[in-house]
Amino acid sequence: MAVVIGICTSALIGVQVQWIQTAEKVNEEQFSRTVTHAMEHAVHEIARQEIEEMPSLRAFQSTAGSDYNLVPPEQRISYSQIDSLLHRTFSEANIPVACDFAVTDELGAILFATDNFSDALPEQTYSTTLFPDDPETAAHYYLNVYFPGYAAYIIRSITWMIVASALLTLIIVATFAATLFIIFQQKRLSRIKADFVNNITHELKTPITTISLAAQVLQETPAITLQTAVPRLSGMISNESKRLSQLVESILQSAIFKRGVKLSIQKIDLHALLQNVLAQFSLQFETLKVTVECKFNATNTQVSGDEIHLANAVSNLIDNAIKYRKETTPLHILIETKNTRKTIILSVTDNGIGVEATKQLFNQFYRYPSENRYTIKGFGLGLYYVKNIIETHHGKLFASGNVGAGSTFGFELPLCKEETTRQREIIITKKYQR
Repeated sequence: MAVVIGICTSALIGVQVQWIQTAEKVNEEQFSRTVTHAMEHAVHEIARQEIEEMPSLRAFQSTAGSDYNLVPPEQRISYSQIDSLLHRTFSEANIPVACDFAVTDELGAILFATDNFSDALPEQTYSTTLFPDDPETAAHYYLNVYFPGYAAYIIRSITWMIVASALLTLIIVATFAATLFIIFQQKRLSRIKADFVNNITHELKTPITTISLAAQVLQETPAITLQTAVPRLSGMISNESKRLSQLVESILQSAIFKRGVKLSIQKIDLHALLQNVLAQFSLQFETLKVTVECKFNATNTQVSGDEIHLANAVSNLIDNAIKYRKETTPLHILIETKNTRKTIILSVTDNGIGVEATKQLFNQFYRYPSENRYTIKGFGLGLYYVKNIIETHHGKLFASGNVGAGSTFGFELPLCKEETTRQREIIITKKYQR
């Protein structure tokens, strides 16, 4: 499809160029005809004036015979007379181009001319016999006219064609480029959504299968041994139920940005919020043998925001550090805070597999390509959610890292102002681009 559109666009541009060239040639021919006709009219007017104003000279013409060429042209026509006549004739012919002229003899010698006629170009010079009614035995003189602004005049005459053609071509090319962009964008989104569907199917199928097996075991286990099997099976059901709940929560967190988000804005101590989030991960840290180092260097920790959404944002950053850990190296997480004059900065640094920081990391459904991509749980929604939450709170999200050497993710939020300390509710209706 792209090839067909490209060929058609190129053909259309070629047709427009040919059209402009044809129009230019037509205008040149029309200009030449108009100039030639005007010059013929001018020399006939000169002859008419000569008959009226110089009867003695015309009598000499009728009696001198072969000696007629002895009469110099300066006695028959003047520079000012030619200048005035050409100006009037060209004006009546609607030729709005200044000209230079010269009178020459049969050998091309200039008898008199305007000052700039020496710059005349042959292809832009028009000639006609000055005294067309003279006998053949008389000396012949020629009136030559040169238009220095000829090229500019021709271009001006087709300017509207050039502008219209260029504008039309620009619109076609822009439309073509936009069409290709949309096609490739839709193809990319289709691939991402297909990966998402495959991933979510796998993620949902695993806990459902586990719960079904546990229920089946409970149903088929004899009552005598059921008492010892219940704790283990109920633990499995509980864990898989929590996992399903987390999966649904991740999808819902992404979906809320398609509509207005209701935020309960209040004064929050970011350090206290961090302590609460870390407490929720304590069991996971202990199970995976994760060491957490906290460097709370910020002295002003008061921000205005929604406590639940900000806590979810921090949880996503810590959860990512856990997901993308190295299997052979104990995970170490460093959480730091510091102040600038008007903001507080929070960063989460890990010694995991590391990522190359790109804008794609924060796109919906995007998952960082790695060898263990499909063994790491997730849908590519966490950082997308964090980005939208932080930007909704007028903050900035940042990321850095090197493959194999860990990563740093964090955000910067404006400090709380006195007038924002009272609790209130706001509705965020900003639409985010995917």
